[in-house]
Amino acid sequence: MGYSFTNGLSDVNGINVEAEDDVHYALGLMTDLYNGRTGLYLSHQPTDFANITGSGSLTYAHLQSALYWETFNKATTYFGASLGATIIDADWSTDDLLFSAGLFGGIEFHLTQNLAVNLEGRWLASLVDSDTTTRCTLPTGEQDCNIRIDSEWMNQIQTNLGITYSF
Repeated sequence: MGYSFTNGLSDVNGINVEAEDDVHYALGLMTDLYNGRTGLYLSHQPTDFANITGSGSLTYAHLQSALYWETFNKATTYFGASLGATIIDADWSTDDLLFSAGLFGGIEFHLTQNLAVNLEGRWLASLVDSDTTTRCTLPTGEQDCNIRIDSEWMNQIQTNLGITYSF
């Protein structure tokens, strides 16, 4: 479980449409590989946007790999990268599936041989076409707008707190 911070969007007239920062839920399934781990990362975040009507969600499905270092007694640090897809479920989006990539790092505090508390930071970037616009409705319901991403990448920073169970 964690908290996500997402960059803003703007319409074709330059009006900012801010994505609300929100809680997300994540699951990582990993296996040991040499000095690290490799596996699958899934993250889901319900999303609301200021200044437009409608909501939706962002779901990330990534293959990831990380190197691990035993830094302190009963603590392990790690750094890794991921590649995958962002699934967008929103009324305002015409694209449902975007290529995405990420970098992440964190620390595991080992409580027992099989159980650890995990603190993690993660940057996720989804590739979007800034020339594509989508339609939205303003909260007044009387006016439509066109939304476009203000860069070719939609960025999101995630902070995660979790539990690691090894068997």
